[in-house]
Amino acid sequence: MTNQDPLPRAALYVDFDNVFMALLRWDERAAYAFGERPDAWLAWLEGREEDGKPAIRRTLVRRCYLNPGGYWDFQPGRPVARYRATKDLRNRTYFSEFRAAFVQAGFDVVDCPPVAWLKNSADMKMALDIREALDHRTRFEEFVLLSGDSDFLPALARLRAHDRRITILAQDTAKAAYLAAADQVVGLDEFAHEGMGNLPIAQFSATAVAAAPAARAELPRGESSRADLPALRTQALEWVREALARSPAGALRLTDIGQALPRAFPALRHTDYAGAGSLGALIEEAQDRRLSLSGPPARRWVFDAERGTAPEDSPAEDKAPEEKAPEEKLGEDKSCAEKPDADKPGEEQPGEERPGVKAGEAELPEPMLAETAASPDAVAPEAEAAPPETGAVSEVALLEAPQLLRDLLWGSRDPKGLPHDLPAFAPAELGFLLRTIAATLPLEPATAAPEIARAAAAEGLHVSAREVTALLRWLMRGYVKLHEPPTPEGAARLSRVLFATLVNTARAAGEKLSETETEALRAWTQSGLG
Repeated sequence: MTNQDPLPRAALYVDFDNVFMALLRWDERAAYAFGERPDAWLAWLEGREEDGKPAIRRTLVRRCYLNPGGYWDFQPGRPVARYRATKDLRNRTYFSEFRAAFVQAGFDVVDCPPVAWLKNSADMKMALDIREALDHRTRFEEFVLLSGDSDFLPALARLRAHDRRITILAQDTAKAAYLAAADQVVGLDEFAHEGMGNLPIAQFSATAVAAAPAARAELPRGESSRADLPALRTQALEWVREALARSPAGALRLTDIGQALPRAFPALRHTDYAGAGSLGALIEEAQDRRLSLSGPPARRWVFDAERGTAPEDSPAEDKAPEEKAPEEKLGEDKSCAEKPDADKPGEEQPGEERPGVKAGEAELPEPMLAETAASPDAVAPEAEAAPPETGAVSEVALLEAPQLLRDLLWGSRDPKGLPHDLPAFAPAELGFLLRTIAATLPLEPATAAPEIARAAAAEGLHVSAREVTALLRWLMRGYVKLHEPPTPEGAARLSRVLFATLVNTARAAGEKLSETETEALRAWTQSGLG
């Protein structure tokens, strides 16, 4: 474009809920800054110069689609909670709080409350407005869509047919067809850390791990070449070294690193830790004294041996020779997943069906699924529910587990068209709900959800009837029969069903959980039962 060419006239459409939840997977500070400072990332998108004039595009239409009743509970002690404390605000943040900021940035805010089953109408309203803009008297040369929802693919095809330039915001996990339909793709990581990296909230760090360098290595889309893996491994190990250097004790829990490292290097999720297979194997293969491992598999430390010895609560010599490797232990734990009723292995819960898994197999782990397929009459024996070892998982990992899975499943639906929404319950909230549901069986979801929510409120727990309904729906996906009497195991059985259903749904959606994430999710489903 020459200096004489006019800047393209653009129309910007923002699906607030979709972008906010996607950013939470990267950094909660970026998600909060997205809502609090739309003027900052809008200036970045327009490439504004020092005089404030746009240099890339003129955004004439600015429209934000927002569910005013949506909210997110930021964890106490984390960056956003501390940032809000400076403004004397509570941790629960309703999306309606950001309305004023968008209005001041020149946006037209369109309310999109839920219309059915927690699904708002943002995508439909956006599609209609995009189609209407094609017939506007002002010709918009470019359409900018901030949404990772591949449901907009038909709208993109229509824009391309009308010879309009298309810019989208997308994660690296977006569908190939959705990416191919756009002229320009703005990566979520780039948007989060360049569009909002200089805002005041970025100064609030949470822990030594979170404060480690945020250098991110993205592999090319599609299959990763072997030439990329050594570089990815080198950068990831250097990240861990610097994280240990920032730690006063020179040691960090492997589970804590396992939560933060994939956020800094998303490509690790798709390359099995740069070909190592696990985080522990990646560190062991480095053979670096500054990256020493100590302790049993469930409570391992990563420490700098040049600065000192391993923490006293898990010395290296405590590991028994017969103790199994993390991968073997994980395989054993998965066998505790709930099986379907033996008398009706193929019965389907009315109105629900598990995605990508045959009826009767929903609660079985992967090895058992293979055996069942080979022998249709074989039914796995009931496994005893092992007592939860919540101490093996850090508190941070425990609280982040449901949020991570919620982000992974965001936008996906089951075969009935219902969203895979997962409320990020606190352990005490989830434990109370599972115990109450187990004691209330048989029940009718429509009438039981408000009653259970009121019972939770009486205990000082902030749980809505809508969130109870979402939990009941997940249990029904695991073929829990809500219309039948309770079983002797009660809440313990429901927790196992919930864990197995969540893991299998993530697997069916093509999302692979790491060892650390799987153990943290297991601990989350069980920790509130004690």
